[in-house]
Amino acid sequence: MIERPTMTRTFRSIAAAIGLAFAPTPAILAGGCPLDLDSSGAVDGADLGVMLAAWGTATHDATGDGVVDGADLGILLAAWGACPADIEWTLVTATNSGSTVAYDAQWNPVRTWTGATGGASVAYLRPDGSLVRPCVLPGGGFNAGGRGGRIQVFAPDGSLQHDVRVAGTGFLQHHDVRPMPNGNVLCIVWDSRPQADAIAAGRQGIAGPMWSERIVEIRFTGFATYDVVWEWKLWDHLVQSVDPALPSYGAPSQFPGRFDVNKGTVAASGDWVHLNAIDYDPVRDEIVVSSRNVNEVWVIDHSTTTAQAAGSVGGARGRGGDFLYRWGNPANYGRGTDLDAKFSVVHGAAWVPAGQAGAGNILAFNNGDRPGAANDWSQVVELVPPRGSDGGYKVPGSEAFGPAQPAWSFGGAGTFFGGPTQCGAFRTPAGTTLVTLSNSSQVIEVTQGGAVVATWTAPVNLARAVRYRSVGGAWVGP
Repeated sequence: MIERPTMTRTFRSIAAAIGLAFAPTPAILAGGCPLDLDSSGAVDGADLGVMLAAWGTATHDATGDGVVDGADLGILLAAWGACPADIEWTLVTATNSGSTVAYDAQWNPVRTWTGATGGASVAYLRPDGSLVRPCVLPGGGFNAGGRGGRIQVFAPDGSLQHDVRVAGTGFLQHHDVRPMPNGNVLCIVWDSRPQADAIAAGRQGIAGPMWSERIVEIRFTGFATYDVVWEWKLWDHLVQSVDPALPSYGAPSQFPGRFDVNKGTVAASGDWVHLNAIDYDPVRDEIVVSSRNVNEVWVIDHSTTTAQAAGSVGGARGRGGDFLYRWGNPANYGRGTDLDAKFSVVHGAAWVPAGQAGAGNILAFNNGDRPGAANDWSQVVELVPPRGSDGGYKVPGSEAFGPAQPAWSFGGAGTFFGGPTQCGAFRTPAGTTLVTLSNSSQVIEVTQGGAVVATWTAPVNLARAVRYRSVGGAWVGP
């Protein structure tokens, strides 16, 4: 342990003599400088004065017991001196083992969480240091890439807090999850529909089941139990133009908020649109997802009730569960051709977080898995969705959703290729972008100007690396 300056040792001696405690709070252990009450960069006499002025109140209570007293003073004196530098961790979740490892700025492993099985995609830190890790549930009933079905939550001290199965007859969590500020978790879930349902929905040439998609918000109710508190189903937002006698008949170009049931190839297994990433914007209360098989990103209004999410009315944007925005393949909704497609296999849709330049923009990874290996190359894109003065998305009358081109991109012809699966990018707290190439386990950090800051190869297979910074005792990241 590194001892603090002489003044602090003196304070400790005095405090010990009068019975003050020095047990560091979890916030101090996590990093940051929560006792720098005047934000000067150091814990000093000014902060001592602020705390003494708040004596007997709940303001600046460091222990969480509801009152500023001797215990809080002891903690402040223990933190005396210059504030430590913010800690940055890059989280790497192995898809071929049970590990999630935090690496420091020099790529040294500093903490490891051991889950039950390989990760379904990415594990995320909550602000309090707890870890949410989706992983593979053996069996599960769905055999396709990215299958998951099990979510493990580790408390800040590393103990296993929750271990739930999001799986059952006809459904399975897969790929990505997203922790929410309210403590709940959003999950992508395969939603298997029998052949009869597919035919009744207007799907042509179907010879078996179709795996549609759901998004569910779960609230943990116990170690291995949860409630579904909100749900959205793609099956509620279909359109078809083949049979006027069947539901949801209409021209797809006139219903850009719905998905044409006859777009996308259905695999022999039943896998159809194959969502692979989900992110939540708490500022706008919106969800973004990416679909590998139909080459689009979709934005969905989370402010709806479950009942409203099943229809086309309601919520903050007034459109229920219909897509608020979509981008990448206008042929899917009759406003373009295959030549107008922007993506060739897309993964990793993510919001640019609040507080960053471009907050509310969308990052996505264009894998570029084109026919013929000589043509394969990948690119990260940042989209600025066109929005009106009311904050809502501009829905063009007959054209494809904008923008015509990304506002920012990294990569392109002749550069890197991440392979046909996984990959993605997140904006970091420093304003750089962390790019993951899954086929080589390579992580690239790049500035907005396109300069490569660092390149590192992870020792495991991974979907996407995630960067966090401890600020004021809370972990901040995507």
